[in-house]
Amino acid sequence: MNAAIDERTTDEELWRRVCAGDRNAFERVVLRHQGIVAGVAYNACGDLAASEDLAQETFWAAWRSRESLEDPSRLRPWLCGIARNLAANAARRSNLGKNAATIEGDDLEGHDPNPADAALQREESAVIWGSLRDLPDLYREPLILYYRQDQSVADVAEALDLSEDAVKQRLARGRAMLRDRLADLVEDGLRRSKPGKTFTTGVMAGLGLTMGTKTATAATGAIVPAMATPGLIGGLAGGFLGMAGGWLGTWLPAQAAQSIAEREILLGFGRRLIVASLLFMAAIVGSVWLLAGGRYYLPTWLTLMVAFQAYIFWECWRMARRLREARASAVLPRDANRTAVRRGLGGLSRKFEGRVYRSSFTLLGLPLIDVQVGDPPVLDSDGIEIVPTTAPRRAMGWIAVGDEAVGVLLAVGGKALGGIAVGGLAVGIVSLGGVAVGVVGLGGLAVGLLAIGGAAIGGIAVGGVAIGWFAAGGAAIAWQFAFGGFAMAWELAVGGGVIAPRTIPHAEFPRWLAGQTGISGVIVRGLAQAVEHVGKSGPIAALIAVGLSALQTAVMYRRRSTAKGAMGFLVMAALTSSLAGCSSPVQATEPSRFQLGNGLRVMIRPVAGTSTVAVVTLFDVGGDHDPAGRSGLAHLVEHLYVTAKAGDIAARTADAFFRRYPAGCNAQTGDRYTAIASVVPAGELDAELREAAARMGSLEITDADLDRERPRLLDEVGAMFERVPTLAAMNNAREIVRPTPRGGRRGGLPAHVERLTAEDVREHWRRYYKPRNAILCLAGAVDPETARPAIERSFGAITAGEAPPPPGDPVQSPEVREKAVESITPAPVVTEAAAAPQPRDASYPAYLVLGVRLTKAGMDRSSGAQVYMPLLDDPAVLAVTTTARAGESPEEVRRRLDAWLSRTVETEPTADEIAGIAPFFGFFLETSELPDQALGGNLYGTAFAMGRREQLGVDPARMRKAVEAVSVDDVRRAAVAIFGPPRRGVALLSSRK
Repeated sequence: MNAAIDERTTDEELWRRVCAGDRNAFERVVLRHQGIVAGVAYNACGDLAASEDLAQETFWAAWRSRESLEDPSRLRPWLCGIARNLAANAARRSNLGKNAATIEGDDLEGHDPNPADAALQREESAVIWGSLRDLPDLYREPLILYYRQDQSVADVAEALDLSEDAVKQRLARGRAMLRDRLADLVEDGLRRSKPGKTFTTGVMAGLGLTMGTKTATAATGAIVPAMATPGLIGGLAGGFLGMAGGWLGTWLPAQAAQSIAEREILLGFGRRLIVASLLFMAAIVGSVWLLAGGRYYLPTWLTLMVAFQAYIFWECWRMARRLREARASAVLPRDANRTAVRRGLGGLSRKFEGRVYRSSFTLLGLPLIDVQVGDPPVLDSDGIEIVPTTAPRRAMGWIAVGDEAVGVLLAVGGKALGGIAVGGLAVGIVSLGGVAVGVVGLGGLAVGLLAIGGAAIGGIAVGGVAIGWFAAGGAAIAWQFAFGGFAMAWELAVGGGVIAPRTIPHAEFPRWLAGQTGISGVIVRGLAQAVEHVGKSGPIAALIAVGLSALQTAVMYRRRSTAKGAMGFLVMAALTSSLAGCSSPVQATEPSRFQLGNGLRVMIRPVAGTSTVAVVTLFDVGGDHDPAGRSGLAHLVEHLYVTAKAGDIAARTADAFFRRYPAGCNAQTGDRYTAIASVVPAGELDAELREAAARMGSLEITDADLDRERPRLLDEVGAMFERVPTLAAMNNAREIVRPTPRGGRRGGLPAHVERLTAEDVREHWRRYYKPRNAILCLAGAVDPETARPAIERSFGAITAGEAPPPPGDPVQSPEVREKAVESITPAPVVTEAAAAPQPRDASYPAYLVLGVRLTKAGMDRSSGAQVYMPLLDDPAVLAVTTTARAGESPEEVRRRLDAWLSRTVETEPTADEIAGIAPFFGFFLETSELPDQALGGNLYGTAFAMGRREQLGVDPARMRKAVEAVSVDDVRRAAVAIFGPPRRGVALLSSRK
């Protein structure tokens, strides 16, 4: 059987198979070389349509004369030579070289352009070839091949049989010869005109060959109606912005209204506006999906828009009339509006009566601070106006606050003009207000270089109605790029209804985005991709995905604090539980699993909609396996695992390790595991697997590496147990309830770490950090079928290694339940910790109920408590920490925390509380099914949780059943057995004397 054909198969091997009649191999040759061959043909004839015909003839000729190629390593130059000969013959026959080109443009994937597009493309093609034709062939051909071969200098050099330096020189001179005003047009046209998959279809069909499955599917798969999805996305984004601004604009005045009647008029108006907006958005969505691209879409959209605006105008007129009537009547005490906002305004007004202040210090004739606030209306304790407001006053200074304010740096007022301007009408460099004008403007009506609002006008405009150089919204009008439900532009538009010289079909949209360069490309990609993410995921899921992504960075990238990491995971749990509650049911995707002969276990979880892959290696070795007198050995191995020389990868610092992975990386040691992780673009997965295998199989640890990493490790453990107060309190309390075995300490005792040698570390790594003790977890943009061969190639030959030594058992001391520690903390810090049951224990589900309760209670700032409950990172403990309030002694802090903890765990459980366990911990324990957009926000967490569940023996299905079966009595018993006062360990940190 022949080996599989993929991108790594050489031209020599492909052509050997072609000569043997392998049609799949010839298909791969066409896919690999069609761009360069078509480029050579275009350079020779100047006609894009004819050049593709010539390129197809080239491949047919190559198939017929396949036996004549003596040196298959020169396949590409040989094909280019055939193309030149055919083009020359064609030019002699029909004088093709004098004809203007006809671009099939963006439609090279099988869409027929409409007559208007075809005319524009012919005009553009004529301009492109008119500019290129005047260049000497010496410079024109490299230029054409470069932009039609994915801008690869190496490919061009091979095709022209030149050195790469020579190609670079010719490219530079060719570009210089192009007229500046046409350079961008030419480069973009060439890039978009390279052959697509239908070209391969034509070649193979012309030979009577059958295409491979992947190619055929890609070329003939179902296409979303052109521009439907971008139109929907723009409409949704603009609509949500408009609704948010509209509701805020009615809710705030309603809270400050004088009477209940006035408040209800405003709130009723706001509610009706929200309902009408939702109905309008639903109608827009329906019209986009049903009519986008058709003749009836634009009239339907215009009708809906006019009807909606007419309704809003009528509602505004009706509200204004009713407000006039309500304000004409005297406000009786029983009818007074007594909202918190109204009462707050009353108290505020009394503080600022007659408030006038002007600083004596001046700069360039202006006071540093000028406050000119007219007397506000005097309100009684119920918010009823007693004395009306005085005439408005004007403030002017570097910082100005007034009824009208002009401030060089900051202006705040009803009307505000300044560097930063905040007000009803705000004009400034950065402006926020009902009407905001500035370089950056945010408001109901926003005008600026960057404008975001219900209606936005600016260089970059995002809103319900957006007008700008770049615009995205329900209705978008732009010069350069418009993206929306209705999009009109003088250059390019994408949307449900489009008026523009150039449009991008939705099937081509991602590829077009990827090709955009320069500042315009950055702006266009940012607008389109951000809005598209909201449209794909929905606003709630999109916000959660952003939150998860931020937490991934906080938890994993440059991670220094275990406590902070744990809190990040807990917040992430709350977010994902919210997502589970608002999402429709999804089908759980079971990860692919297999095991290599050397014992390496592999788990792969594809996540739709991602472009990166998390690579996590988990070893069944941690701090509990450290020999007596050498605690910190596993921790030191972890440090050197990611920084020492591995294969052909040189030794590096920790900072270099973090810089190597801008999307995130991590290395951490737990009680009984070690995790090494990175997140890389999907295209770099093979290289990352090779590096991971090199660190598992050929790590070279030297004395110099040890001298570099030992101080860093000692610095970490110093922070863990002394310098960082909350972290130190937690770790000291943890050591009471879950002591490190064999007389060690978590992370390593400094005296033990100082005694470790490079040979100790090398031997520990050589024996145990090997495939038989490892799980490799991949999550993200990964195909299990293609990843498996790469994993087998990279890891298959590594020696299995030895089984890890038995871990030591923590031995608690019944006498030591409290510990006092001196630290640099300015105020006393206290932690109470309890040993947690393991997932296999019967009490574990009830423990989860109490953990959720404590975590949610700790989110209330008034509690002053921080809850540490990392289910997978550190499953052995739950700890609660608090800091002293003003004047509290350590003992008083301890009593307050002790009372809070007891009160919280002893509260009677409810059925709703028990039912909330599954979604709250769903991300970690897989007790609820989450959509891919939630998992995609934290690929590291997805891969890490998958592997840790395997290590801990968590069966999600069994865990779900156990959680559902928890009773009230189970929770009561767990509160005593796990969190009872005799079971707690307490650490009190106070400042050094």
